[in-house]
Amino acid sequence: MTKIKNLNLIKGLAILSVIVFMFLVFQKMLPAYANMSASQVTVIASELNVRENADSSSKIISLVHRGETFEVIQTKNSWDQIKLPNNQTGWVHNAYVSSNNNIEATVKAPVLNVREQPSLTSPIVTTLKMGANITVSEEQAGWAKIVSSSGAHGWVSTYYISKNTQQSVSAPTNQATEKNKSPEETRPSVNSGGQAKKTSVQALKGKTIVLDPGHGGVDIGTTSIIGTHEKDLTLATAQAVEQKLINAGVNVIMTRENDTFISLKQRSDLSNQMHADAFISFHYNWSNDPAVSGLTDFYYNKSKDSSLAAAVLNEVVNTTGLKNIGTKFDDLYVLRNNSQPSVLIELGFLSNKEDDSAAENAAYNDKVAQGVYLGLLDYFS
Repeated sequence: MTKIKNLNLIKGLAILSVIVFMFLVFQKMLPAYANMSASQVTVIASELNVRENADSSSKIISLVHRGETFEVIQTKNSWDQIKLPNNQTGWVHNAYVSSNNNIEATVKAPVLNVREQPSLTSPIVTTLKMGANITVSEEQAGWAKIVSSSGAHGWVSTYYISKNTQQSVSAPTNQATEKNKSPEETRPSVNSGGQAKKTSVQALKGKTIVLDPGHGGVDIGTTSIIGTHEKDLTLATAQAVEQKLINAGVNVIMTRENDTFISLKQRSDLSNQMHADAFISFHYNWSNDPAVSGLTDFYYNKSKDSSLAAAVLNEVVNTTGLKNIGTKFDDLYVLRNNSQPSVLIELGFLSNKEDDSAAENAAYNDKVAQGVYLGLLDYFS
C-alpha cells in the first residue's frame, strides 16, 4: 500500500513539474511576442518609417502618417507589426503610435450618414453635420464605429472624418530604438534653382482642398479598353487622395462622394464658395492612337495655377512611374470659372495597354494619392 502511495506521489510530482516548466516557458515568451489579437494603433508622429523587421537598422519599406490607424498583428519588444493597406506587413516603433482604442475625431463632410452596420446598404440611423465631434472605438474596411457628443452611435465612412491625434511624441533615448527623427519631420525637395530645400509636413495642416472626381451619374466619361468607366476610376482615385490629405490635417471637400451627376458650374462654384486653397479635378485620358501614353495636367490662369499644376504633376509622375507629357494651358470650364488655384490632371490613357493596366491596379490610387500629397507639400512650401 505504501509503495502505491509513493508511486502516485512520484507521478503527481512529475505532472506538476511539467506544468511548472510549460508555465515558465510561456512566461519567457511573453516579453518578445504579445497577444496576437486584432488590436489597433494610430500614428502620432508626422511621418513614421515602416521597416521590414523589428529593428531600427532594418530596410524601410513604407511610410505612414499622423492619424492613420492600423491593425496590429503582433508585438515584439518595442515594435508593433502592422498590416498595411496593400496587405503587406511591416514594423513600427511603438513610441510613435498610440494604442488607445478610443480616438477622438471630427466630421469633415457637410452631412455624414451614420448607419446601423458598416455597409452602404445598411439603414441610416441619423446624420451628423460638418465639425461634429465623435469618438471612434473600432475600424474595419473603411468604416468607423462611432458615438457622437450628442449620443448618436453607429458606423460612418472613415473617408469623411478627421482623427484628432495631437499627442506629443518623444523620441526614445535607447540607441537601439527608432531614432531617425528628421525624416519624420521634413522631406527633401528642389526649388526652381535646382537647390535642395526642406519641406515641412505641417505645410498642409488646416488648408482647404477641393477634390473633384470627374464625371459621375449619367456622365460616364470615357471607357477603358477592358470596359471600366472613367467616372468610377476618378471617384476611387479622389477618395484615396482624400484619405491621404485628411490624415495630413487637410480640410478636404469632395465635389461628389458617390456616383452622382454634378454640373461643371456646381464644381467650380463649390471651390469659390469654400475659398479653397487648391482645387484638383481628376480625369483619365483617351486617344484613338493606342500608342499614346502618359500623364498631363492643365491650368487656365498661368500666374494663379501653373505652379500648382507643375508641382502636382511632377510628384504624381514620380510616384506612379508613368511618362510625363507636360503641363499645358487649356480653356476648361472648371478652371476658367475658378477663382482659386486650380488644376485638372489626366492620370493616364485608358486607350493604352500599359497606362490602363497601371490605372486599374489596386495600388495605383495609393501611388496617385502619395504624389498629390507630395505635390501639395511642394506647392504650399
